[in-house]
Amino acid sequence: MTTAPFQRARSPQQQEQRRAAILATARDMLGRQPPAGISLRELSRQVGLSKSNVVRYFPTREAVFLAVLTGDWDAWLTAVQAALPGPGGPGGEEAVAAAIAQTLAGQERFCALLADCQAVLERNVPAATAREFKTAALARLSRLAGLTRSVLPQLSEQEAAEFAGITWALTAGAWPMAHPPAAVTAILAEPEFAPLRVDFTAALTRALTLVLTGLTRRA
Repeated sequence: MTTAPFQRARSPQQQEQRRAAILATARDMLGRQPPAGISLRELSRQVGLSKSNVVRYFPTREAVFLAVLTGDWDAWLTAVQAALPGPGGPGGEEAVAAAIAQTLAGQERFCALLADCQAVLERNVPAATAREFKTAALARLSRLAGLTRSVLPQLSEQEAAEFAGITWALTAGAWPMAHPPAAVTAILAEPEFAPLRVDFTAALTRALTLVLTGLTRRA
């Protein structure tokens, strides 16, 4: 791969363009392979920058993936907002749960990164990057809580926030169970292992419905 001579991005606009190029390349690579298979060196090569220059924007490859995750989170929340029924609409708790689960099922990269977040991505970033991500996560959980309350206003802010956090935890747990490695998938295809198969959308809809039903009854 031949790259153009290196030029330092000096203006804020140039720096933002370079940051956007790094994230766009990471999104493309994540569409073809899991995070574990992507090195910072290879990512830098694909962008057309030196590794040391990429580090000016993201200190580790995990920091890049957290930034991708944050952007995907926004895209998913927009999809949730469009899928939710109006206030007092039909379905209540189950409609909210189904809208969340169905939109998540269509966001494969987001769910995979969310599943890797605590165990992998957050373990190789400096404190400043971790703080930045956690601040972003709080804002997006707050938005999900607000969307939930727009349909179920009987929930308090605290209860809606609790539900948003549970949604994150359940998604992170259910996604890898529903998308195991090829060898495990072949084993689960055998009849005796049928009870261990997980349908992501169905399981998450059921679990979130139960959580919401419990919270609204308590409210």
